[in-house]
Amino acid sequence: MSENTLTANRSQKWDILKFILIFLVVLGHAADYYTGTHEHMRSLIFYIYVFHMPVFVFVSGLFAKRTVDEKRFDKMLGYIVIYLVLKIYIFIFKYFLGRNPVFNVFVESGMPWFMLALFAFNLITIALKKAPRTVVIIISILLACAIGYFPSVRDFLALSRIIVFYPFFYLGYCFDRSKIEHFCNGKTKKIVAAIILAVFAIFVFVQGDDIYSLRYLLTGRNPYNTLGKFETAGFLLRLLYYLVVTIIGACVIIVSPSKTPFGLCAKFGQRTLAVYGLHYGGLYLIYDILQLKPFLNETIGRYSEWSVVPVSVIITLFFSVDFFNKGLTFLLNLPSNLLKRKK
Repeated sequence: MSENTLTANRSQKWDILKFILIFLVVLGHAADYYTGTHEHMRSLIFYIYVFHMPVFVFVSGLFAKRTVDEKRFDKMLGYIVIYLVLKIYIFIFKYFLGRNPVFNVFVESGMPWFMLALFAFNLITIALKKAPRTVVIIISILLACAIGYFPSVRDFLALSRIIVFYPFFYLGYCFDRSKIEHFCNGKTKKIVAAIILAVFAIFVFVQGDDIYSLRYLLTGRNPYNTLGKFETAGFLLRLLYYLVVTIIGACVIIVSPSKTPFGLCAKFGQRTLAVYGLHYGGLYLIYDILQLKPFLNETIGRYSEWSVVPVSVIITLFFSVDFFNKGLTFLLNLPSNLLKRKK
């Protein structure tokens, strides 16, 4: 979702992967409207949340090399601009829905956190550029495992999420795209990866509510005291989380195709910033204002909750229209363009 992902002459694999991930982001938020009444929706969210943001963060790090190596602070400031715009956007929506929102620029628990995190990820990586990479990985993971014991950190400047997800960004920064693409080649690897993803999906859906309380571990923002009976094992569970995410995330990258018919997924995959930033408005409109959920419950009845799939497809494609992408890209590049004019 960063501006670095617009780099030309690269494999379509990454844009296709981004399109898949942004669809899963929308699907996860849509399915959340049904978690109170449908166990399999809770399992779906758990499965998606295991890998969708970690892989997104990894890909962002993968394409952040130019920003970090050239210390493009002007580009990084664009994330702050988007962060503020999205906070205002969500505030307005919640206000008209009668939810009495509170605007606090320093506290963020919702969707804009990722823009603030991208700014921090790049800034931290610039500061650690000369540090031994193995040491950075180890210390960042240990810090992420420890942060769960400090509930006061949580949403202030999205610090908890920044700390928890930073190892994925740094890992992406350290990797070479072409080597990953080469590693992902081979039918056997793709079959094995697909089997692992399928087996993990079966495990999650079979376990259902027995593991659902662990969802708080997946968001990155919740302290260990939200894990219920698993609280005392928080440190070890987060270590296990990094192991599981690494395996599942690698499988997702491996099975992600390098091309799609007409290149549509790759094209839309270059516009994920707009989808990420604006899809909440679509969900509010459909589920809160138009009240689609009770309407479908009455007209379709059983399995109406799976309507979240086509709804998520429509929202993802709608906000992938270039009009929305150009607007947010303009805001993203605003600091850079203003600085160029002064020169």
